[in-house]
Amino acid sequence: MKIANVVLNDFTKDNRVLKTARALVDAGHEVTVVALHRNQLPRLEHHPAGFRIERVRIYTPGFYIFAPIKWAELALRIALTYRKADAWHCNDAEAFGMGLMAKWLRPSLKLVYDCHEFESERNGKPAWLSKAVLRMESRHIRKAEEVIVVSPSIQAAYEARYIQQGMRRISLVRNVPNMRSNSLATQPLRKNLGLKADDFVAIYQGALTINRGIETLLAMAPRLNGGRIHLVFMGYGMLESQVMEVVKSNPNVHFQPAVPYEEVLNYTGDADVGLVSVKPICLSYLYCLPNKLFESIQAGIPVLVNDLPDCVALIEKYAIGARVTNDTPEGWYDALNEAESKSPAWKVQAIEGMREAQEALNWENESHRLTAIYDRL
Repeated sequence: MKIANVVLNDFTKDNRVLKTARALVDAGHEVTVVALHRNQLPRLEHHPAGFRIERVRIYTPGFYIFAPIKWAELALRIALTYRKADAWHCNDAEAFGMGLMAKWLRPSLKLVYDCHEFESERNGKPAWLSKAVLRMESRHIRKAEEVIVVSPSIQAAYEARYIQQGMRRISLVRNVPNMRSNSLATQPLRKNLGLKADDFVAIYQGALTINRGIETLLAMAPRLNGGRIHLVFMGYGMLESQVMEVVKSNPNVHFQPAVPYEEVLNYTGDADVGLVSVKPICLSYLYCLPNKLFESIQAGIPVLVNDLPDCVALIEKYAIGARVTNDTPEGWYDALNEAESKSPAWKVQAIEGMREAQEALNWENESHRLTAIYDRL
C-alpha cells in the first residue's frame, strides 16, 4: 500500500512516527512521512530505513491574526497533495481532521487514526479545542478504518464513548522502544556528570514541561544535599531554565542534555531508578503509559511511578518498581529514600521480572499489532 504517515511537527524528534514508518516499510508498504517545513530543514529526504520525508511549507504570514488562514492553507495543501495515497496514518487529532478533508475529496482513501494520547482530554489544550476534538470524534470516528490507542485505559474510554457512534475497530499499540541491543556495562551518564559508581542516581527523562511532576521534584531537591541520592534531568523543554537554576545551587541535582534516540537506553541504564512523575490533571495523563516507563524497563532499572493506574498495573505485574502514593516533595523524597535504602538488593530482586517485562514490552513485539492493521486493510 501507499501510505501517507501524516504528523503535524517537523519530524526531527518524533520517535513514535519514526518507528511506525520503519515497521510499515519492513512490512512491504511504500511510506511517505508528511511533516511540517521549518527553516534549515530539507523539504525532501530519503530516510535510510526506506521511506520518504516530505515537509510541507506554508506561505501565510505567521502573525497570530492569520492563524485560521494558516491552518486552512496547511490542511488544504496536505489534503490535496496526498489524497491519492491508499491510506493515511493520522498521528493525533489534527492530522485526523485533515484526513477527513482528504477523504471527502477522495472517498476511497482509508484512514487509520493513531491517538498518541486521549485526544479530547489532553494537557494544556484550551477548552474550545478539546470540545472541537470531541465533536469531531463523535461525528466522524466511524470513518476511520481503525483507531489506535496507547494504553488499556484509553482503549476502554474510547470504546465506552464511540462504539455507539459507529467506531469500527480499535487496537492497542503501546509506545515501547526497541529491545536494548547493547548490554555492555558502560557508564556514560555518570562519566558526563561526574557521578561516582556508588552514588544512587534517580533519572527523570523526557520533555521538561508542565504537569510532568518536574516542579515537585525540584521542590524536593534541597532535601538531597549531602546525601547519596542524586537527581538527574535528561531532556529538553520549557522548564529547562528552572532545572538549571536548581542545578547551580544544588550539588545533588544534575542536567544531562537530550541524547540521540539510539543512546537513550545506555544513559538511562546508568541510573539506579527511573521516575514517572506525571501529574494526573487530565484523563490523558491519568491513563498514560509514557515511553519513559518502557525505556527504564528496557534499560533494566526499577521505576517509581505516580498513582497512574496503567503504570502501576505494569510495575506490579512484573514486580519492577513501586508506586508513589503521596505526590508531594516529601512523598517523592520518602520514596527515593526507601529505594536507596534497599539498593542494590531491590534491583537484584527485580531481575527476573525485568527480563520478563523486557521480552514482552518491546517494539519488535508491539509493531506486529501495527502491521496487522494494514494486513486487514
